[in-house]
Amino acid sequence: MDLGIGGQVAIVTGAGRGIGAGIARALAREGAVVVVWDRSKETAEALAQEIHAAGGRALPIVADVTLSAEVKDALVRIRTELGPVGILVNNAGFSVDASILDMTEELWDEAIDTNLKGVFLVTRAVVPDMIEGRYGRIINISSRSHLGGEPNKSNYSAAKGGVVSFTRALACELGPYDITVNSVAPGFTLTDRLQALPHFADIEARSKKSRLIQRAGTPEDIAQAVLYAASAGAGYLTGEVIHVTGGRFG
Repeated sequence: MDLGIGGQVAIVTGAGRGIGAGIARALAREGAVVVVWDRSKETAEALAQEIHAAGGRALPIVADVTLSAEVKDALVRIRTELGPVGILVNNAGFSVDASILDMTEELWDEAIDTNLKGVFLVTRAVVPDMIEGRYGRIINISSRSHLGGEPNKSNYSAAKGGVVSFTRALACELGPYDITVNSVAPGFTLTDRLQALPHFADIEARSKKSRLIQRAGTPEDIAQAVLYAASAGAGYLTGEVIHVTGGRFG
């Protein structure tokens, strides 16, 4: 089925690995011209080359979403080389666990800046293209953490809750231009970073007890939800949060 994504310029931030890489690959398979945006030059270029080798089109962009000057420079290059942006997936994220007693200002600020301020900066830079074209799909990757929080993740949970509120507020602003703004909230999802944690087995065991589908989620599961929200057929879906958690109930 044609999702109406082919030929559109699609930015995916934090696309070098994990969920972002899965989303970038899925959009490329649907024919989007994917901007592989990452802080790491190595991972951004590697994924862009992979997409090219598979017959797709991709542009690696190395920029920090928390720095407005870098975001502006990145958008100038994207518009010059590819044209206006039709799809934006704000995926770049950061999380380091710490109890409130051990939470430093640096850990708090980095989580808020990367997970929330970065969403604002990149979105603000992209929206003029969408308003001019009276079309756009913005998908913000939040987290199931926004529902009830997670122990030792007060910085991350606060930021992701902010992403959901930002999503709904922006949907109100941009609806008159036929621009949709939605959020995809992953649950337990297998990524290389998660599996490298020393307590990964304990995390996986706790998650398994509280979800209906017993297998763990994958980046491709998240990407499928993003594809729908990014599709031409999702024009009446906005201000929503799509939970992809395997039916997690606790």
